[in-house]
Amino acid sequence: MTTRVTPTSARAGCRRSVSLPAAAGIGYSVAWIISQSAGAPNPSVSAPGTRVIADFAGHGGPMMTMFVLAEGVAAVALVVVVLSVAKAAGRCGGRLAGLAVAGFGIASAVMSWIELGLSTWLIGGLIPGRRTDTAGAVYHAINRTDGAKMLVLAAMAVAISVVALRTVSLPRWLAPLGFLLAVTLVVSGLGWILLASGLASSVWVSGILLLIFVTCTGVTLRRLCDPPGYGHRGDRGDWSVHAGGVVPV
Repeated sequence: MTTRVTPTSARAGCRRSVSLPAAAGIGYSVAWIISQSAGAPNPSVSAPGTRVIADFAGHGGPMMTMFVLAEGVAAVALVVVVLSVAKAAGRCGGRLAGLAVAGFGIASAVMSWIELGLSTWLIGGLIPGRRTDTAGAVYHAINRTDGAKMLVLAAMAVAISVVALRTVSLPRWLAPLGFLLAVTLVVSGLGWILLASGLASSVWVSGILLLIFVTCTGVTLRRLCDPPGYGHRGDRGDWSVHAGGVVPV
């Protein structure tokens, strides 16, 4: 007896297995959106310590809410997404690209947690103590770390795009979005590293693209591959399952 298995039925089975990365991808965007709605002040990336203290004083609650969600919760969600991509890519013949995704994604998460630690020190210690010079230096360090993180996220976006192009773990249309995201992240990242307000303002573009990209990656990820031969982009013929194994028809 022969049972016919089509790519459509295989894809349906894969979709049912992506609940965790899908939830993480959606959670990533939700955490970021709520963080930006917390009502925290937003001084210039190059603001001096006096301005930082003046703007942040009395806003400790909204500031901590923003940083915990954006640099804590979102970073955890990103780690779930990239580890899921790496595992799926490894199963579908894209092990090296998958490892690159995991490496860059985890590195960016670690940088987020460093920012969270610095932000906690800034909000809980330096601002109440009116330590102007140190507050300014720490604020600039947070911004420069954020800029460096954008460059790491750009590399992650490229690696995910490679996975989309070389395996069936992710849809091909995700690749051009990832390459576009990488370019915008490099531009905004340089602005934050250099504390150049003009370039840094492009983060509104790269940030929105990042939310879309990470969410789409989590939602569209297929953690299981089709039968042998579907790991890489190529043949899309039907398959039949016989007693002796799976053969193309």
